Order: sequence, then structure tokens, then C-alpha cells
Amino acid sequence: MVWHNVFQRGGLEAGDVFLLHGGTSGIGTTAIQLARAFGAKVIATAGSEAKCQACIELGTDLAINYKNEDFVEKAKDFTGGRGVDLTLDMVGGSYIERNYDVSAEDARIVQIAFLGGPKS
Repeated sequence: MVWHNVFQRGGLEAGDVFLLHGGTSGIGTTAIQLARAFGAKVIATAGSEAKCQACIELGTDLAINYKNEDFVEKAKDFTGGRGVDLTLDMVGGSYIERNYDVSAEDARIVQIAFLGGPKS
């Protein structure tokens, strides 16, 4: 599932900046490791400092605690304002519009679930 969504659907390539929501989920932990192995820069969101630390230990370049940090602002800062090339989202809801806001020109968004609902 991760290979298909990140590499086949999302087209992740070496040098891309990859944002994934739910960095400590099964999908997230696999995606972090694969993306790093293939040369991407990885940003992950997670819901606690301990989970953010786990993401860092798995290889993310930046882990964002979505409960007290704005992932759009933090990711834009990390990329010098450029934004991310690929977002893997399983949250939906309020993240839908924000995923567009954090995206670089010609970015891709792969939506795989709607834990926060299908409407923005």
C-alpha cells in the first residue's frame, strides 16, 4: 500500500520534500523509511512530542506536533517558503485545504483516508 501510494501514485523521487500525516502509524513508519531510502526529505506530523521523537529516530528531517504547531507554517519554513512536493494524507477534514496551502508548485497530494471527514 505505501509503495503504491507514495511512489506509483505520488511519484516521489530523490530530492523531493515529502509530507506525511500520521508519522507513527503503520503506514507512516513505513513511508518514512522508504522515502528516506530513496533520497527524499521527509516531514511528518504526529500528535505528541514522544511520537515526533519516534519520527526523528525513523529518519524524518522534521517532525511537527500537530496539536501545538501549524504544519503549514513549519513545513514552509523548512522549505524556505517553497512548500512540499508530495503530501500523503489520511486525515482529510480541516487538513484538505491546508494541504493545498503547504504544497509547492506542481505538487501532488495523495488522499488515502478521511479520519477527519471528507469535507474541508
